[in-house]
Amino acid sequence: RPLEAELLVKLVESGGRTIERKLILPVDLKQPRIGIKPLFAAGQAPEDQDAGFEIVLLGPDGKPQASDKLNWTLTRLDQNWQWYRRDGNWTYDSVTTKRKVGGGALALTADAPAKITQPLGWGKYRLDVASTEPNGPASSVTFNAGWYATGENVDSPEQLDVALDKASYKSGETAKLRVSSKLGGKALIAVLGDKLHLMQTVDIAKGGGEVEIPVADGLGAGAYVTALVYRPMDEASKRMPGRAVGVAWLGVDSADRELKVGITLPDKLKSGSKLTVPVKVEGLASGEDARITVAAVDLGILNLTRFETPAPEAWFNAQQKLSFEIRDFYGRLIDGMRADRGKLKSGGDGSGPVMQGNPTVETVVSLYSGILKVGADGTANVEFDIPDFNGTVRVMAVAWSGDKTGHGQADVIVRDAVALTVAVPRFMTLGDEVNLGFDVHNIDGPDGAYKIALSQVQGDSSSERITSIADKSPTLKSGAKTLERFAYRPTDVGPLTLRVAVTGPGDIAVKRDMTFDVFPPANDIKRTTISSIKANGGKLTLSRDLVADMIASRTKINLSVGPTARLDVPTLLTQLDRYPYGCAEQTVSRALPLVYANAVAAQLGIAEDKALKERVQGAVTRVFEMQDSSGAFGVWGPSTVDLWLTAYVTDFLTRAKENGATVPAEGFARALERLQNFLSYAEDFEKGGEDRAYAIYVLARNGRAPIGELRYYADERLDRFSTTLAKAQIGAALAMMGDKERAERAFSAAMAGMEQAAPDSGYRADYGSTLRDGAALVTLAAESGVAKADAPKLASVIAKAYETRSYTSTQEQAWLLLAAKALNDEAKETTLTVNGQKVKGPTLRSLVPADLKDGALTITNDGDAATDAVISVIGAALTPEPPVSKGFKIERTAYTLDGKKADLKSLSGGSASVKQNDRFVIVVKVSSE
Repeated sequence: RPLEAELLVKLVESGGRTIERKLILPVDLKQPRIGIKPLFAAGQAPEDQDAGFEIVLLGPDGKPQASDKLNWTLTRLDQNWQWYRRDGNWTYDSVTTKRKVGGGALALTADAPAKITQPLGWGKYRLDVASTEPNGPASSVTFNAGWYATGENVDSPEQLDVALDKASYKSGETAKLRVSSKLGGKALIAVLGDKLHLMQTVDIAKGGGEVEIPVADGLGAGAYVTALVYRPMDEASKRMPGRAVGVAWLGVDSADRELKVGITLPDKLKSGSKLTVPVKVEGLASGEDARITVAAVDLGILNLTRFETPAPEAWFNAQQKLSFEIRDFYGRLIDGMRADRGKLKSGGDGSGPVMQGNPTVETVVSLYSGILKVGADGTANVEFDIPDFNGTVRVMAVAWSGDKTGHGQADVIVRDAVALTVAVPRFMTLGDEVNLGFDVHNIDGPDGAYKIALSQVQGDSSSERITSIADKSPTLKSGAKTLERFAYRPTDVGPLTLRVAVTGPGDIAVKRDMTFDVFPPANDIKRTTISSIKANGGKLTLSRDLVADMIASRTKINLSVGPTARLDVPTLLTQLDRYPYGCAEQTVSRALPLVYANAVAAQLGIAEDKALKERVQGAVTRVFEMQDSSGAFGVWGPSTVDLWLTAYVTDFLTRAKENGATVPAEGFARALERLQNFLSYAEDFEKGGEDRAYAIYVLARNGRAPIGELRYYADERLDRFSTTLAKAQIGAALAMMGDKERAERAFSAAMAGMEQAAPDSGYRADYGSTLRDGAALVTLAAESGVAKADAPKLASVIAKAYETRSYTSTQEQAWLLLAAKALNDEAKETTLTVNGQKVKGPTLRSLVPADLKDGALTITNDGDAATDAVISVIGAALTPEPPVSKGFKIERTAYTLDGKKADLKSLSGGSASVKQNDRFVIVVKVSSE
């Protein structure tokens, strides 16, 4: 057969850059080849044996042949470092010195290989065997004599090549450490495990030496042996001092710390039956306590995920990471001729990838016993209820005592007389019709008629309700197979469990349960209708037509009547509570409206959410993690503080405290003090002032506002505040301090600012927007009792702006909900009749389609003023939504592979012919308007 050789070519430039190329070269089997076989045991000292080799010449047919035209050469390889100066700095190159130590001619016969024997000393060698004929065959082998360290495997003279004479040792033995050092010197030998076990200083001769190390008790799985060889400064040669470090792992034989775990299983088992697993643990001392865990898992899943049976003895007795730092003695290493400072280098690593999968349709065999005690005789019995399954189950056991661990595994085949294999999709979509395929193989059953039944299962095992869907009755001979398909169309979204059962002669009964997720045909949609209910008897009627094409189990109807109807409070609450990030601003924006959510719910007739208080308290705890020692808050932590954000967080803490949340007094007091200090030392400003306006407002809410500075800002600097929110906060602060005249003036300036506001562009340092400022203005006006007459008018303006937005920030959502709460407080006189029942104040109802099945819902406005009503239908529709264009136009065209337009209507229920495995080219054209 053809053979290939891989040649690696590496170029290392002086700057340190490395270029590698791999070449694949064919091996010509038509030419003779030379084979070399070592006859000595690796790792033994040279004085214990001679180096011997067998040499054979193989012809093109692979058989030995005779030859008297071969020569052999044995070469010793020694590595050294050549130092030189470049650009005023010392650098080095690796130099390998070759010295011939043996050689001669070989005479080969076809009957037996030739032998070479050569006494050697410690070291690294290469044996070359070559034909004397032109272009004749040649071969070589490189080997070490003894547990030899050559220094060739190191990257620099600062590394030391060391080796131990054995792979592992028992306590009480003596390990021999070979240290390779061309120049020799003073060596510091240390044994490092969970602590420093040994340290000694030895002299290493030029060329290297050997150090004996006693293997004491308490090393556990092993320890690291380190050797540091120091070379003093050589002024005559102008050579710097240096040190070389070598590390070797000294493993300790772990046989007395391991347990053997035996598992006895039957060869075959029926599905749905009980599996008894007897376990025998060997290696325990008399009376020694032990524990065991047993798992039974589908072998197919283990193979797919490459899961290996847990082996704790391999983990605990494996080589450990070196837990010590090795530091240099700079008194021995600083260059006395140049007095250069030493340089340290360090590196790191990153975490590996993670795996994530989707739930399976069929039942997964993954059973676990928990922790069980092993009996005094070293045995334990575990029982598992194997589900309906066809395949191999791997049983894995892990055992441990006070100082021993072990594991074992065994496999059992789970198979019925009739094998049932399902071929079904991973999920279904409402509206789909799927063909469920079932392979039935009569392996050991008798000839006869078999029934295959498909049914739907509802409820749990204690209250199963089974609804028959379809069945078939094929006749199967022993050994025969059949594939039966059942058409199925789901009727609702959500989890769905189907069961296929095969019954036949001889009490054969096999079944499989399949669990699907049935998804809606498209993403959730929202349809909103806005109406005005006239005064004194105006009516609004909600009927079943609202949800005629909606999936009932995925649909909700939100009805809101009152001045805040158009702010869509339920959607705001949902968006805020699900916002994914956790910085200080987003944490507060999610939690601030939740402070008042139950109060809003009570106003609108919604049931109280008892978990809201816990979520608010969690937000209080979270933001204090971002407070620094001065009392200020940062975005993601205490490192980078923001004064506007500090005021925003303190505003939230104030409102939470007023509504019963527990706020740490010390941290809260530091936050207020930080705002006071900020105002005391803040310099005058020409434009901006958002952070100081908010700070004054928060201090006023806590009764600590500096009234003199507040009035100064209202009288002399009001026009310098850049945002309407800042002016409204000055007004609200004045109102809380009892200065109504100045408060009204500040609110008037804020209202005028809203009317003149330019469209939003770019990012604002106070996280704001025109919509956010308008909602906050409504909130502060209603809360302070100033400019109340203008609040409903302004609420209508911001509601229209909100309806045109496809996305809102957490700031906008938070202040919109606070505005809704404040407006509801002012709208308590609204009078409505809902299905004949009088309702005082604004109304919000959350309905499901079933609430409309027995008749319409009617709302009558009994008040003297018209009021808004907003009906939002949120859920999944069975009919596709019409195309929507928002600045872009998308066109899609399908072609066959030869460039002709293709008709894909059959993919959506049309009549065109599209078959499985047909391929198409889809061209998508996107144009901007």
